Amino acid sequence: MYEDAIDAFREAQKIDPGFAMAYWGEAMSFSQPLWFFEEVDKGKTALAKLGATPAARLAKAKTPREQGFLRAAEALFGTGDKVARLTAHAREMARVAADNPADDDAQTFYALALLATLPRGDAALPIRQQAGAIAEKVFARNPKHPGAAHYILHAYDDGSLASKALPAARAYATIAPQASHALHMPAHTFLQMGFWDEAAAADEASWNASIAWAKRRGLPITSRDFHSLAWLQYEWTQQGRFSKTKEAIAFVEAAFAAAKSQTATAGQHGLLSPQHAGGHGYGEQSEIGRGNNEAALRNDRGSMRARYIIESERWSDMRGQSTFDNIEELFALGLSAVNRGDATRVRVVIDEFKKASAPSQPAELREQAEIMLSEMEALDRFAQGRQAEAFALMDRAAALQARMPKPIGRPFPVKDVNELYGELLLQANRAKEAITWFNRSLERTPNRSRALFGLARAYRNAGDAASARAAYKRFLTNYRLADPGLPEIVEAREALR
Repeated sequence: MYEDAIDAFREAQKIDPGFAMAYWGEAMSFSQPLWFFEEVDKGKTALAKLGATPAARLAKAKTPREQGFLRAAEALFGTGDKVARLTAHAREMARVAADNPADDDAQTFYALALLATLPRGDAALPIRQQAGAIAEKVFARNPKHPGAAHYILHAYDDGSLASKALPAARAYATIAPQASHALHMPAHTFLQMGFWDEAAAADEASWNASIAWAKRRGLPITSRDFHSLAWLQYEWTQQGRFSKTKEAIAFVEAAFAAAKSQTATAGQHGLLSPQHAGGHGYGEQSEIGRGNNEAALRNDRGSMRARYIIESERWSDMRGQSTFDNIEELFALGLSAVNRGDATRVRVVIDEFKKASAPSQPAELREQAEIMLSEMEALDRFAQGRQAEAFALMDRAAALQARMPKPIGRPFPVKDVNELYGELLLQANRAKEAITWFNRSLERTPNRSRALFGLARAYRNAGDAASARAAYKRFLTNYRLADPGLPEIVEAREALR
């Protein structure tokens, strides 16, 4: 709700032109560290309205507390590169928090400042735990504090910590029921734990709230929160609601057409990683969702079309398609070609992945493309009957994937290596080995429906009827709202007779 916050702080400036915190608040609204987005010049401009220099501005802060917040903002929008500024800001907020131990806002904004400094992967865990502990203390004494609930969810947005966020996830939507982002954030916890019904409910509410928000402000459809819609579409695939996933694609298609008519610049074919248009975490599209540009919407469109095809296994839907929006859709094209026996198309896709994984490409594109290239080459070798080569390539893909952080949202790469490995082992009549790989997939992405279905088949083929029944039951629980007549449901129900 940054736009609404800016409006409110500017109104406060009109009411009391000398109120330092009104300018602090406007400036801070241009720093969105958890979305990897900032507008430093606008932040500096907001501060400059209070005074021409940091000293002049500090002189207008009436209390030591206000002075501390203002010093922190000066550090955030001061000199140095982004890392240096974020580090300096966290250091200043540590002082504010230490000087105001009972101040909920001082504590939660310190937690946010810490989260802004997170390194990648497991190295972030100590900071996550520190920030989460600070926010939890505030939440315990004030369970209606939006910052406390919000930053708990971000701090524990990691597979090893997600369960600690459940109380905040249950509460946050009720604290700010009109805020699209507040309604979405619980899905971060629910999705990581494989709670598909809860995650879908959160993101559907978030998407609807963003529609209402855009209407209130008289904004175009491109201003809706397509991040929550992209998550919702994935959650629907896990429920087997593929007719709904196609509705979601239609929404983003309409927004893309609107954005394209405004810019009339970009084409449909190119190498774009799932997070190339602006990232939130690893493999995630930007959560800003306001004024989505053509590249961001094109990226969402490609990812959503890819997930629909891969999760539903409706390979014929891509017959004849030759364009793609990002590497996830490129992979869906390749996987469809493999399953339709179109070897020529598979090799064209492999060539495109070689371009995407070239050293000259951006790291965020190259890293995932390397994994997908190995997967696609393995599929090609397997189709040729060269199984030893295929599994060697899958071993390489698994090693590359293991270097990446666990996903906090939709899986990346778009087809988990462990899951694909298990599927190939099933096809090679190596069911006992497949069990191991499907379990690895479920450890990385809990309760994924395709992995559960594969696990059930692996247990069945390995002669473990009891375990197969248990896995089929779990799968059917995920698919309890699924479209009628899906072959997976028919198979699972027959297995349970």
